[in-house]
Amino acid sequence: MKTYTNRHMATCVPGMESVLADEIRNANNITISRGKVTFDCECPEMLKCADNLYKLYRLFPIGPHKTDLENIGKFLRDLDFSVSGRIIVSASRTGKHTYSRFDVAQQIETALVSTGKFTIGDNLNHDLAIRVDVSGATCAVYKQLTSAQMRFRSDDFQSAPGGIRPSVAHCLVRLSEPKNDDVFYDPFCGAGTIPFERAAYKSKKIYASDYDESVLETARLNLGSSAIVFSADATKTKMKNHSVNKIVTNMPWGKQIKLDDGLYYNFILELKRILTPDGKAIILTDQVSAIEKLCGEQNLNCSRITELSLHGLHPVVFLIAF
Repeated sequence: MKTYTNRHMATCVPGMESVLADEIRNANNITISRGKVTFDCECPEMLKCADNLYKLYRLFPIGPHKTDLENIGKFLRDLDFSVSGRIIVSASRTGKHTYSRFDVAQQIETALVSTGKFTIGDNLNHDLAIRVDVSGATCAVYKQLTSAQMRFRSDDFQSAPGGIRPSVAHCLVRLSEPKNDDVFYDPFCGAGTIPFERAAYKSKKIYASDYDESVLETARLNLGSSAIVFSADATKTKMKNHSVNKIVTNMPWGKQIKLDDGLYYNFILELKRILTPDGKAIILTDQVSAIEKLCGEQNLNCSRITELSLHGLHPVVFLIAF
């Protein structure tokens, strides 16, 4: 058993771990596993590619049987989380055990409540959020350092149906390798999540468009003066020939799309028209074969960067360039 002072963990959508790890600075011993990156850092910065940030408080051995959970209390009763009040506990479990992750969470709750410092809270009302990861014979206990404001940016930021959360959008932006002289464009901007994340970096111009006027009103509120927002069909944009060097977009996919309507075909033609010869496009979609086939027909280079686990589906992030 060991208590830690500077070991931290950041979580992200599975598939974006390497992008998150690249964002982490001034840290040592960075390790990557599915959906999370752990690292040593005395005072970690807030990470825009992360959904949540945690501090590791304790690692201790745990047995494979449900009766072994009864020992959890002795490992936790002297922990100082520097807070008391309402708690919530979430847990994950990998390996061969006769108990579930829910059993683990319940036992952790019971152990902490027995100290007299805590009562049970809920997702909306709590003073302390604990995450517990059981992997084989090891149990790790983390304190969550971040609130929903990190994951969703602020209460003022409005989302739209079919959109991606800001942390995923920020990963897509980083994959485009932001530069100060970029002319950036999201032609399926929705509520403006991707352009909002791009505005965290310097650029020459940021453009955002969508054909749906109702979501454009939301995008204008979210983006303010940080981007030029306009109404346009993504297959017939208002951009000049070869005027954009960075396109990052979350295309309609999953239940949102039917390939027989020509959207993907016409969008690839438009992308080819507006992208500069040295530009690049980062596209998120689950229409993998369609994108690869259409890019091949238009003599565009198309490569898969990573596959995500998102909304129960497995969309792919593509890099498209001349």
